[in-house]
Amino acid sequence: MKHFLCVGLLLITGCASTGVIPIGTDSYFIGKKDGTPGLGVSLENKASVYREANDFCKKNNQTMIILDEKTIPAIPARLGSTELKFRCQKN
Repeated sequence: MKHFLCVGLLLITGCASTGVIPIGTDSYFIGKKDGTPGLGVSLENKASVYREANDFCKKNNQTMIILDEKTIPAIPARLGSTELKFRCQKN
C-alpha cells in the first residue's frame, strides 16, 4: 500500500510546473518535471512548457521569444524535465 501511495504522489508532483518566474528585465523562466520516469521527456511535457510561455505573453498582446531551452531526459530514479527561458516582445 505504501508503495502505491509513493508512486501516486510522485506522479502527481512530478508533473508540476514552476509557473512563470521573472529572472531579469523582461526575461522569464518556466521549468516542468515530466511524470514519466525512465522514458526520456514526453512531447506533451515540452509542449506544455511552450504553451504556458505563449499564454503568458499573449495576455499582454505580446509574442514569446525563446532565449534558451534545456531538456533533461529521464534516467532510472530521475524524472526528465524541460526548462525554458524566454521574453515577451511587443507585436
